[in-house]
Amino acid sequence: MANNIELIGIQSNKIDKSETEIIKRIIDARSQSQSKDEIIENHMIGIKFSINKYLNDSITSEVVEAGEFLNDILKVYEIKKNRFAKYIGLSEPNLHALLKGRRKINNEIAKKIELIFKIDAQAWLYIETKNEIKKFNVNNNLKAKDYSIKELVG
Repeated sequence: MANNIELIGIQSNKIDKSETEIIKRIIDARSQSQSKDEIIENHMIGIKFSINKYLNDSITSEVVEAGEFLNDILKVYEIKKNRFAKYIGLSEPNLHALLKGRRKINNEIAKKIELIFKIDAQAWLYIETKNEIKKFNVNNNLKAKDYSIKELVG
């Protein structure tokens, strides 16, 4: 089975429709045999990958609020938002604002999320900083031609 799955990325342009169906059935069979913990772990790997990809994407890509990633995590674990808010010491309206991007994840919240979900606090803060820069760039017209070291020292 592993050999068939490994071929997906290597020979995807050479696989016909019937082979694709076989691969889908193999993947479906494997996913149906997973425990709830394995399913959660796989979803979390996907979320961590998405966070990493977002942080490594160019500064011009679309803004994804840190709260969107957190909301995905809460869904994976089936954690009610009011329970999570109470657990980390936030009011429900503040958590809702955080999930919608109207409130930022600060150091304390980032550390609590790290301790609970094992996603580095720095990652949450990097997302917030990246988003601030993206939003600044959209709303401001600062250009390299207007600010240069040659002009400054020249």
